[in-house]
Amino acid sequence: MSEQTHNVVGDRARVDNLVQAGHIGTVNVHQARVLVHHPSFGLPPEKAHFVDREEERRRITATATAAPDGDGTRPRILTVSGMGGIGKTALCVQVGHQLLGHYPDGAHYLDLDDERRDGVPDLAAVLTDLLRSLGVEQEWLHGDFRSLVRQFWDRTRGKRLLLVVENARSAAEVEPLLPASARSLVLVTSHGPLYDLGATADELALAPLGTAHTAELLRLFFGEQRWAAADPEAVRSLTALCGGLPKAVEVAGQLARKHPHRSPAGLVERLTADLHERGSAPVEAVWDTAYAELGAEAARLYRLLPECPGPFAVLPTAAALLGRDLLDTEDALAELLAAGLLDHRSGGYRQHALVRGHARRTARAADPDGAERAAAHARLLHWLRRQTARADLLTAGTRATVHGELPPLPGIPDADLGTTKAGALHWMEANRHALYGAVGLAHDDDRDEDAVAIAESLWTHFLDHPRYADATGAFRTAVVAADRGGNLLARVRTRSMLARPLWGQGCFAEAAAATEQACALAELLDDSYEHRRMAGSAIDFRGQLALARGESALAHGDRTAALADFAAARADFTTARGIQLGIGNAYGAALQTYQLAKTAAAAADHPAAAELFAAARAEFTALPGRARMAARTAFGLARALRQLGRHQEAEPLLAEALAAAAARGSSHDEARISTEYAELADRTGRPEDAARHRARAAELRAAHGGAAPDGDRPGP
Repeated sequence: MSEQTHNVVGDRARVDNLVQAGHIGTVNVHQARVLVHHPSFGLPPEKAHFVDREEERRRITATATAAPDGDGTRPRILTVSGMGGIGKTALCVQVGHQLLGHYPDGAHYLDLDDERRDGVPDLAAVLTDLLRSLGVEQEWLHGDFRSLVRQFWDRTRGKRLLLVVENARSAAEVEPLLPASARSLVLVTSHGPLYDLGATADELALAPLGTAHTAELLRLFFGEQRWAAADPEAVRSLTALCGGLPKAVEVAGQLARKHPHRSPAGLVERLTADLHERGSAPVEAVWDTAYAELGAEAARLYRLLPECPGPFAVLPTAAALLGRDLLDTEDALAELLAAGLLDHRSGGYRQHALVRGHARRTARAADPDGAERAAAHARLLHWLRRQTARADLLTAGTRATVHGELPPLPGIPDADLGTTKAGALHWMEANRHALYGAVGLAHDDDRDEDAVAIAESLWTHFLDHPRYADATGAFRTAVVAADRGGNLLARVRTRSMLARPLWGQGCFAEAAAATEQACALAELLDDSYEHRRMAGSAIDFRGQLALARGESALAHGDRTAALADFAAARADFTTARGIQLGIGNAYGAALQTYQLAKTAAAAADHPAAAELFAAARAEFTALPGRARMAARTAFGLARALRQLGRHQEAEPLLAEALAAAAARGSSHDEARISTEYAELADRTGRPEDAARHRARAAELRAAHGGAAPDGDRPGP
């Protein structure tokens, strides 16, 4: 067995493996993989220096410790609003750490700006990460947004959780992230009040620090001895210059620490001069001065970091931007950290949004024709394209691609992807913002081949981690790049790719337009192997869309429309199978047989489904390295045979599929097959066996955060 399985006897005794039988022939014992979920406490560390906010801390603590209002499921909510740099995050984190004892089920920090695209956060991605932190494994995560929300409610019901939600812009961005428990607390930060969050939310508007507390915070950064020796007038000027913004105080203090022999009066003179010359806000003057103090490489990296797609950069991407080796880049990053112009958290280097804007303006002034930024883009896209192709090779194996892999970028080492599919997918998931964002960056720079190649290499990652907002945007951009580049194979491939996330979100009309365009373009391809395979792939995608549309129509009670869609799907899969057979692509042909079998099953044509699943199983069994697909077709065949009442033939196929799922460690497939086994046992008059299989499926779902999908629930 590969999942958590144990029996508990009494209070302490535990039986891990139990066999009871009248006669035992061969015994196979599988060691259970015990999964224990420990609550996650993912708050960032507290600030080293923190002053005042006593009333605000008292209010948050009072909200957290108040008795729940009845047995409802809405958590306590408190919003903290104020301008950037005013200390909202520091306050919530400070109080959050003090309150951890009240929330033993976990504490989570969510920055919505990390998932924001064109002003809109991908809440499905946020929920996916939250559910993982709550112990839900990847294969149990639901595929659409509404199901993720329901899964999150189910997982948090009655829990005592603390959530800090950063950079919310509306109640609509917060509501899906609220735990279903009155015993939980959600702290929300925003630039302005969230009036539409409802009457149940308390609001706390954060004002700048007063003069005395600003001076106190400066004193903590300067140190007692240096502060005591400072000229009182310089102290007052420096305090006023910071404008009550803790972020400005932090940068000024770090500059003072960097130059321990410079007096506060000297700092004020420099800051005041910069402020008057630029006419900008005080915090801009602090950042101008910090930038002026940087060395040449750190200053250049500061100007280039905003060019990195996504909310953060890692060391290799920063090195690619800078065009220097890792050691030199690490030194430049350390200098930026020391200057207060960069943060390092959650595995990456991040510029505060206000600092990022300042860096962009600084770059335009230093590089008016954009030559420096264009060269940095070229290096970064080369590196990202190569790494994404390497990761795709590990996750999907050798497959047909429109564009080949690039050679290494001189001076910059490749990413450490590990040697397995899991390692490569983990790297892609950790860097997904940069990878999906790189497609748009390449398009904007007229680097059409790079845009298509990176998008194409993200395909397998999308299938394993269906983040629809990211994929739809990137694949749509790749279509435009392919059209502009004029590569016919790319134009077909990108349209097929775009259709998949579209129909996954129920956008069937737009998906149909994309697949029809792909098929029309495919008619212009020649008779070479690669071109014929691409033509077959385009028709297959059109068939998959018809199948998905038919299943949706059936779910909504429109059987007439569903049957028409299933007929269209069968026609396309048959055509695609003929193309793959014609060029000798046995695996491609077997996949189309499998698609035909799924279509027959969806249409409740059980005799045809049984015949086609049997054929697909034979085709996959004859191919090396396709055991997983052979097992899946065995399951499909067993279900079809059960529907036909051929129970004796179905049972060994289910046993085969169940053993294969356990051997792969796929608890999701094991639960699915166990549910079907229970249905078969019901039909054959074995209620005890049915209860045992159903209990096993429920145990797996409970352990992994899953709920039985409609397709896995027993049918009539």
